[in-house]
Formats: sequence, structure tokens, C-alpha cells
Amino acid sequence: MATSEFSALFEMLNDRELADRVASGGLTVEAEAAAVSELVRRGLPVPSRAEAPVADEGDYQGDMTIVARYLTPTEAHMLCSCLNAGGVPAEAGDTNLVQAHSLLAGAVGGASIRVPANYVAEARELIAAFKRGDFALDEDFNSDESSP
Repeated sequence: MATSEFSALFEMLNDRELADRVASGGLTVEAEAAAVSELVRRGLPVPSRAEAPVADEGDYQGDMTIVARYLTPTEAHMLCSCLNAGGVPAEAGDTNLVQAHSLLAGAVGGASIRVPANYVAEARELIAAFKRGDFALDEDFNSDESSP
């Protein structure tokens, strides 16, 4: 975009929107210059850039370790959700590849479930319980009934 196009765009924004755009730090150099000049033209203060939030990674839980593999991404996502519900931070890997190229599923080993090394034992216990059917609903289960 040319500077004149940026200027025309920023003229249409209200004061708050314009200040937020400048403070976001997401503008290109040319766009930021046009936005700042528009703020100055309106007699508004130029806000300082917002610092990017720092994600708190917490304690290192170990390298991600594969604890299960499935040929279909759906099975991998279901087990991943089960592990997450059980308090194990898990992620499903290679699901997009297996979904898009199902003929390669066997070659890449299928979709994998990965957990941090510190959670491998707990994940294996939950996987065994899942396979045993410990989490299965009764045949007469009614979701409309409230829990006691």
C-alpha cells in the first residue's frame, strides 16, 4: 500500500481505534508512520507500543514422548481429549498429515499422542483404563438427568 492509502485508511478510524493500532506494534514501518502522523494531526498523544505478553511456560516437564499411535486422527484426538481431561497435558501429532494423505498413514506411523516425559506413566495408566472401557457410558445413560 502507498502512504496515501494508509493515510486514507487511518482517517476513517476513530481516535481509540487509531491509538490501539499504533500501540499494538503490528503495523509496518510505513503504516505506523502514517498512523502516527494522523494522531499528531488530530492532536492526540502517540501511545507507546504494548509489550508482547511473555508466556509463563512453568516448570520443564521433559521432552514430548509418544505414548500411543492410531491410524485415524479421530481416535488420536479422542484419546488426547481423554488424557487432557485426566490432567495429563497431551497433544495429538501428525493428525493433519494422516487426514490429508490417508494412504501414507501406515508409512508415517499414523497419528501420535505425545505427552511430557514426566507424565508418561500416568498417561499409560489412563490409556489402559480407556481401552478397558472404564470411561464408557451405560447403555441407559440419559444426559438430560442431572447428577446427584
